[in-house]
Amino acid sequence: MMNFLQPWYLLGLAAVVLPVAVHYLTRPRPRRLPLSTIRFVREAVQQKRARHRLRDLIILTLRTAAICLIVWAFARPLIGARPPEPQENGNRVRIVVLDQSQSMAAVSNGVWAFERARAAAGRRLSFEPGLSADLILAGARPRATFPSPSSNFAAMQAALSPAAPLSETLNLKAAIDLAGDMLARASKSAQRELWVISDFQRSNWTSADFSPLPTDTRVHLESVAPAQPPENLAILRVGAQGRAEQGREVRLEADVGNYSQSPRDVRVEVSVAGASYRLEGHCPPGVRTTLSASALLPQAGWQAGEARLLDVRDALAADNMRPFVVHVHPPVVYALLTRDSPEPHPSSSHFLERALVPDKALAGRPAERVIRLDPAALDRDMLSTADLIVLDHPGRLSNEAIKQLWNLMRLGRGVLYVACEAADASNLGVLTGQAGADLRMPVEFVPAQGRPREDTFIASTRSQDAPFRAFGDQLAAGLAPLRFNGGLDSRRVNGGLTDDVLASYGDQSACLVVTRCAAGTLAVLNVDLSQSNLVASPMFVPLMSELTARLLSRTSGQDEIASGQMFVKELPPDAGPAAALSVAGPPRSNAALGTLIDSDSGAVWRWPEAGPPGVYMVRHDQTPVYAVASTIPTEESDLTPMDMSVLKDRLAGGRSVLIEDAGASAPGRDTGWSWIAVACVSCMLTEIAALKFFRT
Repeated sequence: MMNFLQPWYLLGLAAVVLPVAVHYLTRPRPRRLPLSTIRFVREAVQQKRARHRLRDLIILTLRTAAICLIVWAFARPLIGARPPEPQENGNRVRIVVLDQSQSMAAVSNGVWAFERARAAAGRRLSFEPGLSADLILAGARPRATFPSPSSNFAAMQAALSPAAPLSETLNLKAAIDLAGDMLARASKSAQRELWVISDFQRSNWTSADFSPLPTDTRVHLESVAPAQPPENLAILRVGAQGRAEQGREVRLEADVGNYSQSPRDVRVEVSVAGASYRLEGHCPPGVRTTLSASALLPQAGWQAGEARLLDVRDALAADNMRPFVVHVHPPVVYALLTRDSPEPHPSSSHFLERALVPDKALAGRPAERVIRLDPAALDRDMLSTADLIVLDHPGRLSNEAIKQLWNLMRLGRGVLYVACEAADASNLGVLTGQAGADLRMPVEFVPAQGRPREDTFIASTRSQDAPFRAFGDQLAAGLAPLRFNGGLDSRRVNGGLTDDVLASYGDQSACLVVTRCAAGTLAVLNVDLSQSNLVASPMFVPLMSELTARLLSRTSGQDEIASGQMFVKELPPDAGPAAALSVAGPPRSNAALGTLIDSDSGAVWRWPEAGPPGVYMVRHDQTPVYAVASTIPTEESDLTPMDMSVLKDRLAGGRSVLIEDAGASAPGRDTGWSWIAVACVSCMLTEIAALKFFRT
C-alpha cells in the first residue's frame, strides 16, 4: 500500500506536457533545394530520418520520465500502512501500552529494543487536536500515568523519558484489562485506539486475548523486534542437587539455555560460601543443558550464591548472571513418634531407628540423631526441630497432634508413616480430611477384612522411581525372598494419582505410597516390620536410606521467585515472632521488602512485588532464618518473536488489528523519495548518453 506525505505535489504531473510540446514545436521542417539529381539525396534523407525518429523517441521518453519522477519524489511516497486519519470531529482516545519486560533490554545492531520502543511511544503521545491519551508501562503489573486518558502530553513524555526495561515478565492480561477498562469509560462517540509497542516475544504473547477491549477499538501492534531473532545464552536455574548437608559433598547444578542456531561451549562460574567452582560443558542449540560440579559446604545455614556465564557475548546480558540460595542443613534429626519402649529389643521402632541412623553414619562426622517422642504428649518445639517425622505404632493420635503434623507438612516437612494397625488407618483418614485438597491419596487404607495377610510378597514396583531406582538390575533378586504378614488393606480413591503407589502386594493392596502434601511429602509404608523378614534383608537399610533421602529432598530449601511477582511465605516455626525479624536485601537495593506479620502457625512474610535480582534474607538477630533469590523469569531469555499474522487473525477476537514495524517505520518509512530522485538523475544522465551516441 502506498501513500503520500505531500499529495498536492502530484499536480505537477501536468508538467509532463512540456517536453511533448517542445518536441513537436522544435521538430525540423522540410526545405526545398534545387538539385540536378535527388535519388541519392532521398536515400540519405530516409536513413537520417529513421535514425532521428529513434533518437527523438528515446529522448522524449527519458525527459517525460524525469519529470514524472521529480513530481513523485516531491510528493514523498510512504511504503506501508497508511497512518490512521483522525476523525473529523477530533474526538479520540488513545492508550499506549509499552512493554517493559526484561526481553526489551535485548541489543540488536548496538541498540536496545526498548530504545526503539521508547521513540515509537513518544510519537504516539504527541499533541493532536481532540486527542486524549494515557501511557501504560507494562511489566509484571501495569502502571498507568493517569487514572484516565488525559491531554497532558508533557507529563506522559516525562514518565516515558526515565523508563527502562525491568527484570520482569510481561503480564499481558493485566495490561490489556487495564487498557480495556480505560477505553470502556471513554465517550461512546470517541474513536478508541490501543497502541501496543513490544518485541512480541512468543512466550508472552501466545495467550494474547483482546476480548476485554470494546469491540470498536482499533488495535495497533507496533513491533520493535529485529528481522532475525538475536542469539542469546542464559542461566536458567542454579542450585544444589537434593539436600545439602554440612560437611558433605553436594552436586551444584546450573541449567544453561542456548537460544541460538549453533552449539556453544560454555563456562559457568558458581560462587557460594566463599568458594568458586567452574562448570563447563557443550550446549546444543535450542535446548536446556544441565552442567554440574561437586562442592563442599562447610557451614550450616542459608548460603547466598551467584552464577555467571564467562566469556560470552549475546543479545541479553542480564540473564548471564543468576543469584541463588542454598540451605545447608546440619546432620539430620529424626522425630520418631511411637508407643514402643526406647529400650533395645526386637520391635518395629528399634529396627527403624537402626535403619535411619546406622552405626557407620557416626564415623568421621557429626552424628545424625533420632528423637523419640510420646504421641500422647507431643512436644511441639521438639517436633518442629526435626527434619523428618517418622511414625511407627503411634496408636490413636489426637486431633491436635494430627493438626501439628499437617502444619509441618504444609511448611515443607516430610513424614514417613509405617502403618499396620487399625489405629493407623484411622489416623491417616483424619489427616486426609484435615489436609483437604492439598493431600490426594491414591488409596484409602482400611483395617484388614477377614483373615489377616500371611506370607505375601511384593508383586509390582515402580522401578524407575526412588527408592527402588537405586537398586537397578538387582531389584528383582532383592525383593524375591521378602515375605510379609499383617498390615492394612487398601482401596483405590477417585482423583488420586496411581503413580504415587510405588509398590503393591500380590493381593493388589498398596505396600508403599509416596504423595505430595502441600509443600511437604507423605510416605506410607504398609508393613508390620516385626512380622516380616524385611528387617533381616540386606535391602532394608539402603531402602530406608533412599526413601528418607527422597522425603528430605522435598525440603531442600532452594527457593527462588520471579522478580516483580507477589510472594507469600510462612517462615519456619523456629524463626520466632514477626516483631523480632527483619528483611535485608542486596547491597545498594532500594526495593520495598514487604511486611512480616504473625499468624496462627508462625510468622509470615508478605511481599507484594519481589525486588530486582538478588538474594533477600529474613533475619533474627542478624542470623538468617530464611532466604529467597529474586531472579529474571526464565521465559524472558527466549527472544523468538510471535508470528504476527496469528495476532492479526486467530487472536484478534473480532477487533481491527493493524501491524507495523517500528524499527522500519521510524527512519526508513519516508526514504522512498530519495530512491526516486536517484532514478530521476539516472534518466537525465541516460539522456546525455543517448545524445552522445546519436552524435547530436
